[in-house]
Amino acid sequence: MDDIKYENDHFKFAYRVSAIIYNLDKTDILLFTGKDMTYYMLPGGKVKELENSIDAIKREIEEEIGFKSLNFTLSGISEEIIKHNNENIHQITLTYSTVYRSSQHKTEFKSVESDWISFKWVKINELHKYKIHPSNIINMLNKSNPIEIVHIIENK
Repeated sequence: MDDIKYENDHFKFAYRVSAIIYNLDKTDILLFTGKDMTYYMLPGGKVKELENSIDAIKREIEEEIGFKSLNFTLSGISEEIIKHNNENIHQITLTYSTVYRSSQHKTEFKSVESDWISFKWVKINELHKYKIHPSNIINMLNKSNPIEIVHIIENK
């Protein structure tokens, strides 16, 4: 199955899933960056044709990080509508949250899928020190009601 994405000469669309992965005491979250990236993102990836989003996030996390048997809860929806390098980009991301139940983990490590992706556990109270894309994703961490779904629209 192919990723759900579309592109033409001046426009790109993608359907993506991401995960807020907390450490055991919920003081850190896991972020990633790539070789040529100047920002961090939540781990995840594109949804495949005929794949539901919960199966997609489980697959992506296992492929990229090797974490298995995590329980995910939908946290929010993000719509990014941006212009980048003269291209119009529209991406819809469903973001899930979970807790990585192991107390033993490296602070920084490479993806099991590819060497150009690096993961890092970041203190939640230090997230302001990092450039994160999309920037409003932090609002999903600060919600007071865990059942509330956050809908973020970022136009740039």
